[in-house]
Amino acid sequence: MSIAGVITGDLVGSTEMEEALRRQCIDAIEQCFSAFSESAKGEIYRGDAFQIYTVEPASLVEMAVKLRLSLIALGQDARLSLSVAAASERELPVRIANNSEAFTLSGRNLDAMKNARLAFSSDNQPFTSDVKLVLSFLDDHLSQLTVKMAQALLLWFDEPSKPHAELAEKFGVSRSAFTRIINRANYGRIEETLCWYADRLERYQRN
Repeated sequence: MSIAGVITGDLVGSTEMEEALRRQCIDAIEQCFSAFSESAKGEIYRGDAFQIYTVEPASLVEMAVKLRLSLIALGQDARLSLSVAAASERELPVRIANNSEAFTLSGRNLDAMKNARLAFSSDNQPFTSDVKLVLSFLDDHLSQLTVKMAQALLLWFDEPSKPHAELAEKFGVSRSAFTRIINRANYGRIEETLCWYADRLERYQRN
């Protein structure tokens, strides 16, 4: 059984959403699944809940950020419980039980979440403590993004090497306006957080 990453999540306030908006949110999640498909498997169940299994846990936080940005860009959000631990591959459909540790930790933490939108757990306590602290700041930051900031960040995430002038043209604003939006969204700090997590995970896996 190898180390893997799992995200268990659900839409916030889905029971109060109009069906057209709920469908938009589901479509956004499914588009993320398609983007992650080379290294991950995802499934939506119960109409507003979903789970992702990835054999590349270094990508786990990036996946979570992209999922939340995709929903914030629609004016919505999700609770996401991330875990890194031993896991056997998830059989589909999701209702088939998988009691390996990564799935158990992820599901348990989602049930315990209240106001937070990001939770993290692993089978290593020092690693868990480090990542939980950093993700709590990332969670606060993502929760404060506007729809426009999330939309701009998504565009940048898809093509981070593209000049801002080209991204701005796609976004329909001037280069300076686009740069101002993603600077206000602190895109550089988000990228640094993703790099920090990947480095911290590598050290955890070596131990």
